[in-house]
Order: sequence, then structure tokens, then C-alpha cells
Amino acid sequence: MKELIVLLAIASLSSGIQYNGLRVKFGWSDALADKEYFFKIPRTVVQAETEGWRRTERPSGPLEELRMYCSPGKYVCPLYDPSGFVAGLQLAFPAEDLVTPTFKADKWFTKWSMPATDGEPAKEYLAITQFFVSEESLAAGAGPQVENGATLQDGGVWVNDPDGQLMRIPSTEAELNTTLFKKQNCVPNMGTHYHYNMTRDTLCENILPWFAVTTKGYLVGVGLQFFGKLTQKPKEKDWFESYEGRMIAESTIPLGPECLYRNADTYPVFSLHIYYIDDPWNIKCRPGDSIKPADVVSRLMINVDRYSKSLVDNIKKIFTVNKT
Repeated sequence: MKELIVLLAIASLSSGIQYNGLRVKFGWSDALADKEYFFKIPRTVVQAETEGWRRTERPSGPLEELRMYCSPGKYVCPLYDPSGFVAGLQLAFPAEDLVTPTFKADKWFTKWSMPATDGEPAKEYLAITQFFVSEESLAAGAGPQVENGATLQDGGVWVNDPDGQLMRIPSTEAELNTTLFKKQNCVPNMGTHYHYNMTRDTLCENILPWFAVTTKGYLVGVGLQFFGKLTQKPKEKDWFESYEGRMIAESTIPLGPECLYRNADTYPVFSLHIYYIDDPWNIKCRPGDSIKPADVVSRLMINVDRYSKSLVDNIKKIFTVNKT
């Protein structure tokens, strides 16, 4: 098993994809990276403790050997294996704040009760987790190693399938295309989106909240997305993304059911892109990366949004630097 992990790491290096980071939240540029988006998540326990992430008891679930450290508010919590290297990421939301109008939250989320701690009251959460190591590898003592340095060392990412069983999202696009994940469109700085069993006939209440993101033939991210919102935003850091409108939905997921596009006009899309590389802002869209490229008007509107926000962020960066 350890030999397999070494081979996978070598393959990622030779492909030009280096799993050398862990960042969350999409942005149109790197101007405000780690300030307003593309937040860096510590990949070792040592880094987590140094940066003030707090050791927290996990909800019941698989891979019990993993230790968890949480941000204030417990919205984003990396998991670490016994060697001290990152092996997963939990996202959690206060149950009283999470609104999911198109499905029952307990279909995809785990209930998590947290007692009162220093500065934070007792609270009920709804949590969802992705893992960077399989149960088999961890049990065999072949989990991720600090010395390896790659965020993904076991050939993929594991999330719960519609039946609540862990399934692997492969780290290569070639293998991903043999699964029920269906290719959709590419967005600059995001990558090519793949959504599980997404067809014209998919029922919206059955849409898996996890999606895969690829570039240059390799998995670079697995994000969370569903119709809904938080009634109260995180106080310490605005971790999450929000989108709305049929145009955005069709431009990203052109081969989806009509209910998806109707819902996008009715409800906000709650999302978080999670990347395993350190420079996702350099992701480009090449010919063939989109299954059905957006129409001219939609592309124009997306590019106007992209360049206007990039300009504003770069101006904000200049003033921030001058203040310091």
C-alpha cells in the first residue's frame, strides 16, 4: 500500500499537478487571497496549533482515528491522521441558521451536538465531511505522511454517496469519466465541474451536494453546493460563497434538470470550492474543458463580473498595502 501511495505521488508530480496546498472559497483573482477568499487551511497539526485552530471532538462517523481542529465558529475543521498530516475536511453549520428549501438537511448532513466551550455556547450543528484517505489505507497504517507533502496521497477523495456509504472520487479525469460523475463546464479560476449523476431527469432533492473540479486531466478540488443559505453569516470570517440566477447555473451546469434552473431563480446557491493545490487562481479553461460552452451573452456577463471584481480587488489590495 505504501508503494502505491509513492507511485500516486510521483504520478501527480510528473503530470504537472502538485497537490501542494489546501485552500477554500473561490475568488476571481489572487489579489485578496487568504483575506477574502482562497483561504489557506493548515495541512499539519503543528501549523494548526500554531495558527490557533482548536482541537475539537468529532461527531460520530468513519475514520475515527483522525483528529479534528476547528476555526472559530466551527464552520471549517481540518482532520489530521496519526502522523499529523491533513486527511480530511469537515464543514459544519449551526442547525438553527441553515436553511435548505429543496431537501431535508438530515439527508446529507450529520447532527453534531457541541457542549459549551470557552467563549462559545452549547450548540447543535449539521456537519458534512470529505476524506483524503480511505478507511483501508488508514487501517493498514498507510495513511498520508508529512514527508510526502501532497494533500492527496491515496488516489482520490472520499465522500458519502446517496446511500450514506463512502465512495471515492478519483484523482484523474480519465477515471472520473468512468463513474457516475458527469462532466459539465469549466470556469476560469474554478476548473471543470463534474456533478454526480447529473442528467436532465435528475430530481433536485437527490442532487449530491458534493461536486468535483478538474484541470489538465486531474482532480484539483471537491466542493460543496446546494440550494440554501445561512440566516447568520460567520462572524469571524466569511468562509462561504453564494450565487443566484438561472444564467449562472446554466453556464456552469448546462446538462442539468429544469428544476435546477428554476430553483436557481428562486433560491440562493450556497457553495464552497475546496482546492488541493496552492494556486487555484491560475486555473485556465482550454478548448474541450466544457461539455457545452455557455452562449455569447452569458460568457460576456461572466467576464464582465470577473474583470470588474478583479479590478476592485486589486485596488483594495493597493490601499491595504499602503495602510500597512
